Amino acid sequence: MQIIIFLIEVSLIFLLIDMDSFEYKSADKKNNQYSAYYSINEVGDNSLFLSNVSNEKKFIIWKNSTIKEEILENFPNINIIVKNIESRIIDDDDFKQRLINNIEYIQGKYLSGEITEEEFKNALYNPDPSLPSF
Repeated sequence: MQIIIFLIEVSLIFLLIDMDSFEYKSADKKNNQYSAYYSINEVGDNSLFLSNVSNEKKFIIWKNSTIKEEILENFPNINIIVKNIESRIIDDDDFKQRLINNIEYIQGKYLSGEITEEEFKNALYNPDPSLPSF
């Protein structure tokens, strides 16, 4: 009986390890979908290279970017967020400036009390291209 319980435990452990490995591979594939748009900057950080990409595609790439997650970890310090965006997004159009304007617009709404901290964070993580500054 103890052997059967032991075998069941071992089987469950291997099943959990396989599931964890599958989830990691799935997440990695999602991130690899846009890996062609990443490059390493002079200090060794990942940067988004968005030159010669349509504005619609830039917006999709940004929303799925791991760089977005890293940059927005600096909340609530908008100055650091903006400096990171300026240094880590390479853009030949106005997308980067529109993104910065969007963040500053949302910050203004937050500081005036129109939105809560949670709504502010949500707006940072999911920028709305229909906002006036975007």
